[in-house]
Amino acid sequence: MKSLPRAERSYIRRRNAADRLWRFFRFLILFGLGFIILYPLLYMISCTFRDRSDMTDPTVLWIPRHPTLSVLKDTIEAMDFWNALRNTLVINVGCSFMQVASCALTGYGFARFSFRGKKLLFGIVILMMLVPTQIISLPLFFQFRFFGIKGVFSRNLIDSVWTMYLPAMTANGIRSGLMILIFRQFFRGLPRELEDAAYIDGCGPFMTFVRVMIPNAIPAFLTVFLFSIVWYWNDYYVSTMFFHNTRTVSTMLYNLDSELSLRMFGDATIKMSPREQIVWKQASCLLSITPLLILYTFLQKYFTEGIERSGLVG
Repeated sequence: MKSLPRAERSYIRRRNAADRLWRFFRFLILFGLGFIILYPLLYMISCTFRDRSDMTDPTVLWIPRHPTLSVLKDTIEAMDFWNALRNTLVINVGCSFMQVASCALTGYGFARFSFRGKKLLFGIVILMMLVPTQIISLPLFFQFRFFGIKGVFSRNLIDSVWTMYLPAMTANGIRSGLMILIFRQFFRGLPRELEDAAYIDGCGPFMTFVRVMIPNAIPAFLTVFLFSIVWYWNDYYVSTMFFHNTRTVSTMLYNLDSELSLRMFGDATIKMSPREQIVWKQASCLLSITPLLILYTFLQKYFTEGIERSGLVG
């Protein structure tokens, strides 16, 4: 360093100082963004394990003065959480697997085959992403209310899992249009030589899809599966339209006000102030998102890879 000319030494010092300053500001920016993103989760955790009296104590910000598990236990009982979780998993996992399979076949067909009306049908797929569920909710309700052929076979499917399973099996479930698009983009990015080699070995189109395409599309499958799990888990509108007696996590979370009033005062019509409810509300939100956070922790790597390779970013 001493052997360098004075001008070069001055330039190196300025560059080192600028690098250290940039690292410091980069840390502040990332720390600030991370705190903003994680703030709701941190607040949920803080409220879940504090007593109701701590909510009116101005000295309590993050660390509870009276830590307790009673709020969490009361919330689990008020939500009937384990029963609701079981119902949600039965609907969620089943619909997700069916939807991934049906959307993968549909996306593969759009990506690899040419047929009459292909552009028109793909335009309908795009419309599936644009048309909100509320527009088609009434026809869907009557379709499942009087399912079958009049005079031959008729059955009321309302309040049964088939109201969720049947659309998922036919690539018409929640956000199916986006999932078909993801699969289409992913399969279009795979080389044609994979299929040609399979055809030479005697595979037909379906066996080529099963034996060649699916193993090469694992990131896309995991990405769509994660999307499907999240959307079915968070769904409230469709669930309340088709289910009258079946309780899911999202419906119990929505009806938590009346459940708390019934549990505490014996009357579901009594309204509690938001300040009184906040500890139970935060505890219920934490219970609702915990399974999704655990799932995303294990699938995050494949989720990111699938999004990048599908062509939806960049």
